[in-house]
Amino acid sequence: MAGPTSPLLRTDAQPRVEYRQFLLADHESLPEFPGGWKGSSRVLVEGDRGILFRTAGNDFYPDVRIEVWSSEPHLPQDQPWDVIEEAAIVSQTGRIGLREWDHSPKGELLQLGSPGNYRLRAHCRGRAEATARSAQDMYYEGVEEWLLQIWPIAPSD
Repeated sequence: MAGPTSPLLRTDAQPRVEYRQFLLADHESLPEFPGGWKGSSRVLVEGDRGILFRTAGNDFYPDVRIEVWSSEPHLPQDQPWDVIEEAAIVSQTGRIGLREWDHSPKGELLQLGSPGNYRLRAHCRGRAEATARSAQDMYYEGVEEWLLQIWPIAPSD
């Protein structure tokens, strides 16, 4: 797969996680997740205007990097990931943002370029350590790491 070599933009954040979740949502709207994620083994759940990320830890601040690409990027080769999953995301505004478990914004708003259909690839590592740490600590930082890569797609992709 040939892809671009660097993202158009990149941002880092540490959203506060409670109830083992954080979100990425279209600007000015809150996604709905009709089926929730309780019965799913996936780490991400598609909503109508966003994605819910299911963490292994609870009551902590994971490291999250978000990258916006012009087309599908190469898979990172730096270190192994515990989980890699993909999902579709629709942006009606061309702007998306990270949200904490209670839907409050975290970090800067990301300019995707235009409204439309996008693909998101979520990479996560440190899940076993985050689970173990949750039994001992509260509101620790890091441990679980996320890389979220987003790129535009045609509506039929």
